[in-house]
Amino acid sequence: MGRILQDRLYRRCLAENAAREVDRPFCRHDFQHMLDVARISYIILVEGGGLDDLARECGCAGRQSVREVVYAAGLLHDIGRFRQYDCGEDHAAAGALLARPILERAGFNFREVKVITRAIAAHRRGDEEGGLLGRVLCRADDLARPCAFCRARGDCYKAERMEKAREPLVY
Repeated sequence: MGRILQDRLYRRCLAENAAREVDRPFCRHDFQHMLDVARISYIILVEGGGLDDLARECGCAGRQSVREVVYAAGLLHDIGRFRQYDCGEDHAAAGALLARPILERAGFNFREVKVITRAIAAHRRGDEEGGLLGRVLCRADDLARPCAFCRARGDCYKAERMEKAREPLVY
């Protein structure tokens, strides 16, 4: 995780997101949100018994390495958000492309990079093509939103979806 946090591209993407969201009344796509998504994703997998399935999917040997995969996906899932603001490109697809070199520099192997980038690319929809990690990221992304305390709740198109996210996940 430390290598991702220190990566120049990762830090630049966070700064670009922050610059675009300075006046945003809704949830931000900042480091805290990404860390929350990483933590919630890991909790979902631990509590739902999905860690072993994910470990097999990405070829991880041991809980520490699968934990690193989950945290990497969470920390990187919204790094392409600024691209959506700038040119309308889907931030999930942009994020998957931006994440690849960061993951490679951080030492993730080919299979892990493939699982993580596929999950990032599909995290908005949570469909099958994102694999287990993509579905979990989608749910965690919704759960990470503090809607109950948000001043912009009445204007948010996602508020109702966020409430439904609190219902149990079926694997």
